[in-house]
Amino acid sequence: MTRKTALFTGTYIGGTTVLAVILGLFLVLTIKPGVGEHISQENIKEMPPFSIHYKTEIVKVKNDEVGPALHPTVVLNDTDMKLVGSYVDGPNMLGLILWSFTFGILINRAGQVATSTVKAIQCINDAIKIIFNWILWYLPIGVLFLIVENVLNVQDWVAVVKLAKLSAVIILGLLIQSLVILPMVYFTLVRQNPFVILKSTSKAWMTGFIIASSTASLPIILQCCEEKLTVNGKLCRLMLPILTSINMNGTAVYEVIASVFIAQINDITLDAGQIIAVGLTSAIVTFGSAGIPATGAVTTILILTAVGLPARDAAMLVVVEWVLDHIRTGVNVVGDCYGVVLINFLCHDELKDLDKPLRLI
Repeated sequence: MTRKTALFTGTYIGGTTVLAVILGLFLVLTIKPGVGEHISQENIKEMPPFSIHYKTEIVKVKNDEVGPALHPTVVLNDTDMKLVGSYVDGPNMLGLILWSFTFGILINRAGQVATSTVKAIQCINDAIKIIFNWILWYLPIGVLFLIVENVLNVQDWVAVVKLAKLSAVIILGLLIQSLVILPMVYFTLVRQNPFVILKSTSKAWMTGFIIASSTASLPIILQCCEEKLTVNGKLCRLMLPILTSINMNGTAVYEVIASVFIAQINDITLDAGQIIAVGLTSAIVTFGSAGIPATGAVTTILILTAVGLPARDAAMLVVVEWVLDHIRTGVNVVGDCYGVVLINFLCHDELKDLDKPLRLI
């Protein structure tokens, strides 16, 4: 892969993710699906915190002191900045994510010396995948009992109405991302009909919609891009695994809307800093989320914990997780197809040179 191809790939992934986050924030802050009658919390039991971390905040302290000795009648009515620290419930997820990125960069700079460390991390990652697969086997049973519990506890149906509004907002955002924003990006750069891509890759994104896994849809995506869109085979086999693992526009839209929704149902007004933190954390988390089913609610808990929002209410998202998971996976696949076709167009000359046979001297 050439440096130009890598640059365009990173720009596409970062740019479309930022657009997805902005779209999600605009919709949830404009429509406000969680604002309204407060959901009753009578049946919810307080759970003891499983971990705590130390948090430091900057607060303004009013300074009412008498002036200098020469002017005893002068009172200084000013404010000073003071650091106030306290222990809060939950892990510092934002710090863990940022430190993980930093640790990965340091290992990469170490080169061959860190080979054993990388192998150890890979072994731990494989073990976690095995554990996660075990969890997925009994996840439907747990979801069934969770849904039954929520349905039996419903009294005023306020939560049901708000979940219906949330689902409508998320589906609207996913449709705008796949039918407006991504085609607009493609048309702006390529100046060709973007909906040809949707038609030619219908088998791929329909497969992603049915099985709710962009990773499992990878063989169908490869087939559609190589055969129907005539994308360079080497580029497809190199870039599509990267795109299916990192580029998740649909997941970004879902996570942003779901996180702000949890704040709205708890009557929490987010300031500009918290909104930026939600968007930034959502983008970072989606880069590392697995392309497997039923991970939306778990990822939302990570985001809520990172920005200090109540994570216990994320359990109610599991009720609509199944439907939304299938739709956003289809949008993720659409974003991958647009990305590889766009990179193939922008790097056409470089890819043609790579396909030329080497001349023997």
